[in-house]
Amino acid sequence: MRLLRKILKGVSLTAAMFVFQACYGIEPDYCYDRMTFRVVSDKDHEPLPDIKVSSQWQSNQDYEYDWVLGGYTDSAGIADIGVTNYICQDTNVNFRFEDEQSQYEMLDTVFNTGLTDTIDIVLRRVQ
Repeated sequence: MRLLRKILKGVSLTAAMFVFQACYGIEPDYCYDRMTFRVVSDKDHEPLPDIKVSSQWQSNQDYEYDWVLGGYTDSAGIADIGVTNYICQDTNVNFRFEDEQSQYEMLDTVFNTGLTDTIDIVLRRVQ
C-alpha cells in the first residue's frame, strides 16, 4: 500500500508539472543586455542627474516596439540600462534621453547592443 501511495504521489506531481509547463510555456528565447551611459551638459560638461533614458528595439525595420523606460541618470550622470535583446545578437536599439523640466533638447540616437564601454552623451541646453 505504501509503495502504491508513493507511485501515485510521483505521478500526480509529474502531471501537475506537465500542466504547468503546458499553460505557462518555457522561458522565452531572448537575451538581456546592459548598457551604461554618462550624460553631461554641452556647456560645462557637468553631469546631468535625473535624465530619463528610454529604449526602443527594432527588428529589420519591419516593426518597432514601444518606448520602454530604462531608468534615470544618477547624481554622477550615469545610467546603467537593461535592454531586452529579442534576437540574442548584436543589434541596433534606439535610445532617447530627455529631462522632464525641458531644460535640454531631447536626443534620440541609435547604438549597437554589442557596445560594452560607457557611452558619453552630451545634451544641448535649450536657450
